[in-house]
Amino acid sequence: MATAVSTGIAAPLDADLALAAGTPDQPEARISTLDFIRGVAVLGILATNILNYAQLPGAHRWLKLIGEPSFADKVLWVVNFLFVDGKLRGLFAMLFGAGLVLFMDRAKARGAKPYWLQYRRLFWLALFGLFHYYVLFEGDILFHYALLGMIAVLLVRLPVKPLLIAGMLLYCADSYFASQDLGGWARDEHRILAEPASNPERVKYVEEQDQFVADARAEGKVLAEGSLPQIVAYRVRHYGLDPLFGAVTMIFDSLACMLVGAALFRMGFFSGGWDRRKMIRWGSLGIAASLLMAAPLAAWVWAADFPRALNMFVFYGPSHVIRLPMVLGYAAVLVAMTPVWAATGLGKRLSAAGRMAFTNYIGASAVMAAIFQGWGLGLYGHFMRPGMELFVLFGWALMLVCSPWWLARFRYGPLEWLWRCLTYWRLFPLRRAATA
Repeated sequence: MATAVSTGIAAPLDADLALAAGTPDQPEARISTLDFIRGVAVLGILATNILNYAQLPGAHRWLKLIGEPSFADKVLWVVNFLFVDGKLRGLFAMLFGAGLVLFMDRAKARGAKPYWLQYRRLFWLALFGLFHYYVLFEGDILFHYALLGMIAVLLVRLPVKPLLIAGMLLYCADSYFASQDLGGWARDEHRILAEPASNPERVKYVEEQDQFVADARAEGKVLAEGSLPQIVAYRVRHYGLDPLFGAVTMIFDSLACMLVGAALFRMGFFSGGWDRRKMIRWGSLGIAASLLMAAPLAAWVWAADFPRALNMFVFYGPSHVIRLPMVLGYAAVLVAMTPVWAATGLGKRLSAAGRMAFTNYIGASAVMAAIFQGWGLGLYGHFMRPGMELFVLFGWALMLVCSPWWLARFRYGPLEWLWRCLTYWRLFPLRRAATA
């Protein structure tokens, strides 16, 4: 445990950075491994979220919601499904769980009350998440992290191996329950679509699907044409308590990954002390295993021409069992390769983006809302997936250019600094001291 703590791992969206000594006022001792991993993840998460920023709600789950997909749309769907979807969110949650342990360890070492300080910190994160959800982006994860983190802090001190196993089993349990429900829907859909167009069941199926599309387009119209107050009012009216209800469903996702991350942290996984070659070998095997399991499902959906229920089954059914090896594999390979990759010019910029992951995560939503929504440039609904990738590249460029520029002048990202001040209820210095 001492070895792991000495590495100073920080949570992926964590304003309380690793400290060089015992008080919050002292300059932080940066940890290259976690900065680099957070940077990779925060850029990757934009590639996942872009469809939600730019197109109808639900388009990331059902490809044909926004129109007949081109070959390029289908290829990009497959790439996202195989390599990105859910994996980076799982990685974030793992690191967040590790950060919960570290934060309380350091608070305790300073003589502070670790649980009180942690709950206060998570309370403010929940408020940030609610603002993000209602004002900028319905795909927010911060509110879920905050609520589930409040549960996780009570569990992360359990014995390490049972904690690790419990987290993995909880994560995989979602695949069992979701597959039971969505698998039946997909089977019914396959049977109904084989019936003549005049069949009553098929007529009802088409009507329900048309209503789903109409509802999505109604919301899309508000996002495409509404002012910011109108968009916020729509979300409050139609999704009032959804963040709270959504947190319950994320017990099998984010909470499970937090427990896994906390256990791995306590085992020294993130310390850099494990054998690099073994981490790369086992991490690569995990990634390959995930691809081997996911590829037939992607081919199945493509061959069936992306029907809605099958799309949903593949997206949410066996997904957690399939994702877990890749999430762990990504973590292992990134930890092992950070000394090499983070030393490059691009790696240094990724590390800077990781240091400002909280700011970059919410900042990406603000920039994309200004580009796509009606109160901004109004480009909502104008692009299919290939065109959206240009905005992903634009967002990446902003993070990679602005993050090192900001950190050369300031100690923390702006939101990291604000969260830190609120957590400790103190005003910390932001600007770096001038050097001779």
